[in-house]
Amino acid sequence: MLLRLCHLLSGIACLCTVALSNATDLPAKTLALRSVRGRGVALHYVESGAGEPVVMIHGGLEDYRAWSPQLGPLAASHYRAIAYSRRYNFPNQNAVRDAANYSAQVDADDLALLLEQLRLGPVHLVGHSYGAVGALLFAAEHPELVRTLTLSESPVMSWVKEQPGGAALVQEFFARCWLPLGRAFAQGRHEEALAIAMEYFTGSPVVASEARAALEPSLKEWEVLTASRKGFPIPSDKAIAGFRAPVLLLTGDRTLPLLKRCVTAVAARFPQSRRVTIRNATHDMWSEKPAACGAALRKFLRETSSAFTPPPSSR
Repeated sequence: MLLRLCHLLSGIACLCTVALSNATDLPAKTLALRSVRGRGVALHYVESGAGEPVVMIHGGLEDYRAWSPQLGPLAASHYRAIAYSRRYNFPNQNAVRDAANYSAQVDADDLALLLEQLRLGPVHLVGHSYGAVGALLFAAEHPELVRTLTLSESPVMSWVKEQPGGAALVQEFFARCWLPLGRAFAQGRHEEALAIAMEYFTGSPVVASEARAALEPSLKEWEVLTASRKGFPIPSDKAIAGFRAPVLLLTGDRTLPLLKRCVTAVAARFPQSRRVTIRNATHDMWSEKPAACGAALRKFLRETSSAFTPPPSSR
């Protein structure tokens, strides 16, 4: 029931999915919840399996449990699957630091901390929505630590603006959704914030109580992010030019036009990337179609794992 309710919220923002995997049926709950600490932050994670590490980065208002359906299949395929929660998401209790400068760049730095603490690298990176922006930034900054990069609908707003008609889509999102969300959060009106988002994307402001309860533990993320001056960073073209690892781009065939533009924009920067469209799926593809998304990921990993060559700078 919770999964179905959360699916109703799957369009709440182009930068972040809101659906959580059903918390009553999670392989993750049987795994030890661990944490790494450093630089004033603690990041909780779970892991399963052994082999080349696959690190998964969730979208907005989610947490490590969003990847629960992928842990078992990846472990069975001889990978070490690691799912963690970004700094302001459940069950982390990190104090807010410098909210005006929080962004996916901070998440990328946190990811570097995680890999350092766990002595990982190179890894297969999998990022969804806002988590995919952090994965993209990390990959551009640390290409020697990335075997493959899988991104699903990362909100690269600046790149979309460069497309014909793209600026209008981005402007509409900010004017009708993101800025009103920020004002509501700034005044402590969390329920109103969710209603604003629901009305923008579905035409109805109604938020079911069960769904609200599922989202509340990670609301701090949006509260901080909507207050940021740097919410939507992108890597430089120079940094991207140095990235040579295989790239997989996933998108749902029923996703929002703005998100489709985001995938097209990323594909233009990585012309050798593979693209897979998940049928009958929206932005919430990993929750709606976990088997199809997981199969596409594992197929990509099988076919590209041997292709990794460290860039010259890391030798």
